[in-house]
Order: sequence, then C-alpha cells, then structure tokens
Amino acid sequence: MEFFQELGTLVEQRWRAQHYCEEHFPELAAEILTEWSPHQHVDPWEVIHWINTTPHIPTQPDLGGRFGDPPITVYAGPRFHIDMYFWLDGSTNIHQHAFCGAFQVHRGSSIHSRYRFHEDRRVSAHFSTGQLTLEQVELLQEGEIRQIWPGRQSIHSLFHLDRPSVSTIIRTYQTPNAVPQYNYQKPYFAVDTFFQDPLVAKKIQSAILLLKMPHPEVDTLIGDMIVNSDFHTVFALLELAFNYAAPNQIEQQLGVQTGQERFDYFLQQARRQHGELVDLIQPVLEENQRVYNILIRRGQITSNEHRFFLALLLNVPERQRMLDLVRQRFPDQDPVDTVTEWLEELADTQLIGSSEPNVLGIQDLDDDYLFAVRCLLEGQTPEQIHEAFVREYSEAYIADLDRSVEDLVQSIQQSLLFKAIFSSPANVSISHR
Repeated sequence: MEFFQELGTLVEQRWRAQHYCEEHFPELAAEILTEWSPHQHVDPWEVIHWINTTPHIPTQPDLGGRFGDPPITVYAGPRFHIDMYFWLDGSTNIHQHAFCGAFQVHRGSSIHSRYRFHEDRRVSAHFSTGQLTLEQVELLQEGEIRQIWPGRQSIHSLFHLDRPSVSTIIRTYQTPNAVPQYNYQKPYFAVDTFFQDPLVAKKIQSAILLLKMPHPEVDTLIGDMIVNSDFHTVFALLELAFNYAAPNQIEQQLGVQTGQERFDYFLQQARRQHGELVDLIQPVLEENQRVYNILIRRGQITSNEHRFFLALLLNVPERQRMLDLVRQRFPDQDPVDTVTEWLEELADTQLIGSSEPNVLGIQDLDDDYLFAVRCLLEGQTPEQIHEAFVREYSEAYIADLDRSVEDLVQSIQQSLLFKAIFSSPANVSISHR
C-alpha cells in the first residue's frame, strides 16, 4: 500500500543515517509513528481488502499467525518490516522480544502490563527460574505508542478489549543477542517456547496417549518419564498431568485413585530427581489455570465493558489498583458500583448450550454473593462484612443461610476469578494520563 511504502522508505532513510544502530531504532520508530499517525490515515479494513485483491504482497515473516488474527506485513525491507496485527479474542502471553521497534494502537484499546524478571537460577539455555513482578498496568487507547526493546527490557503482555483491536508495529527482524525469546509464567518461570526437541515432543505425546486412555500402567510409565527427564521436560509433563487432575466424583465414590492423587504421585517422583525446585511448579500451574479460566470466559463475552472487567481480573493483582483503572476509564461512575453492576449483568448471562449457571461459571451467584463482593471491593474485613450483613438483613437471616458469611467470603477470596484482586497489595504502578 502506498502509505506504508512511503512510511517504510522514511524509516529506511532515517535509520541508515544512524548507521542502522539498533539502540536508536525504538525511539526512531516511535517518532515516525507519532509524526505519521497511521491510525488517522489507514482504515484497517482497507488492508484486509488489499490483501484479498492484490496479486503480490510483501514477504510475510509470520505465516503461522503467532502475533495476530491475522498478522499482515504491509512493508518488508531488508532490515525491518511494518506489520498490522488484528485481534479478536487474542491476548498475548507475558513475553519479551528478540527484536526492537515500536507499536501504535491503531483501533480499539488494551490493558498493557509491564513486568520485571529477577532471575534466581538458569536451569538451561531455555529455562530459568526467578521472580516475575508486575511493575505497571495501563489502559492504552487508540493512537498511543509504546517502544519495544529487545530482551528483558520490555517484558509485557496485552489484553485486547475491543473486537477487533488493531496494532501497527515497526520492528526489526531479530536482535541476535536477545535470543531466545522467553515467555513468562507467573510467578516463577521463564520458558523458551520456541525451543523444539523431538524426544521431548514424543514424551509429551506419549503421556497424552496414556492419560487419555487411561492406561493401566499410566502412573508407572509417566513416573519413569519424570524421573529420567530434565527439569524443563518435567515441568511440561506435570503441566499436562495437572490438566488431567480434575476431581472425578465417580472415581472417588469407587475408591480408586483420583486424578489429584495421581498428580501428587508425579510430584513426588519429580522431587526424587530435582528436589526443592519442584516446589515452584504447583503455584505456576495454578496461576495458568486461573489465566485459562478467564481467557475462556472472555471468548464467550462480546461486551467491551465486560471484557474490560475480565481483563482487570486477569492482569491486576490488587483490589484498589483495579478500582483505579475502572475510575480512569469511567471517571463519572463510582468504581465499586460499576464493578458490582458488571458482575450482576454477567450473573444473568448464560451461554447457550452450556450447563454452567452463568457465563462466569459461579454457582449461587445470588444477592448474598453480590453483597459480599461489594463489601470486599470496599476493602472490608471478614468481621466487618459479617456486621454489614447484620445491618443489611438480620441475625436471623444470617442464621438461615446455607453457609456462614465467613465461608462465603472465603470462597470468593479463593475463587479463580477473584483471588488475585483480593490478595495482598502489590508494588505496582497504575499509569494515569
């Protein structure tokens, strides 16, 4: 397209004048995006029309669609390219980049989270352990621009709020000293997801076969795999086993080994080989489960406000910080009222064909549940919430509840959806503009 051809030519000229120094490229790309403002000059649907009518397109580095639904390269030079990423329900993992550049929000909006990883141990060239901490959460609106630096300088994630969200990015192909490109799994792991090992792949595929049958010797066979594997492979095997460890009521009634007992056995086998390092695995798997649960529900919801709510539950680790972002996006509304209203609306929404009581999958999401959530959002302690129930209803009403107020509050605090925002305050900044 002519606009992007001219844009690419300008980038080439200015970067050549700086001797193609990558240290200058993020700032250069951001300056040009600011000057040219692609979001004001190019309708994203023109790009879709162009890709479906032109007989010739630039080289497409991302044919597999790892970054977008789809990613479309609109300019390809010898040292950099310009892409447009379309997102419907996509949400990027926490990741760093093996390239540099800058991106602009072309359409829609996103929750942008920035992290820092403090490495404790490099297990291998493709796997590290440490502490992943959230440093900043911000709401990115149309036209906003952020620089991308290679390696751990720019660990981030994006949760796209609108359907579609579109980004324009000017980026290099690869920065050699920033390889491998890690993904991060909260709270402890950095993993090179691009790394491929044929033996590991076949171990994983074999474990899937055994768990799906289930094979009568599944425990022994997978246990042997774990004992004879490196830590990176052990994590992959335990992640797989964890996903098959959901409680099975029939198994429990028959008195046979449950999925959870099997997973505990695999953990014991892993400790034989890797010791205390294995203790880091379960918190990571539980966080992955929480993330997956929210992402699945986000795919069932089309309302921008409700998607924003789920984005906050996924990305913001503390109540007050979540409320700050709600106030930032809806400055004329009380954030506690707004969140409670969203929750009530979602409680009344059920996916067609689903056996779940509502799109959030929460049983007994009634007035008592909503009242308890409101109290938690206001920062009340369990004792204060009990007193609030007495004031709102009566002691007799509380006595007739199927479970105590304290149990109700605890169930909310420990739920997949809400446990992050009702945890201890984290040292995270909220960007206000």
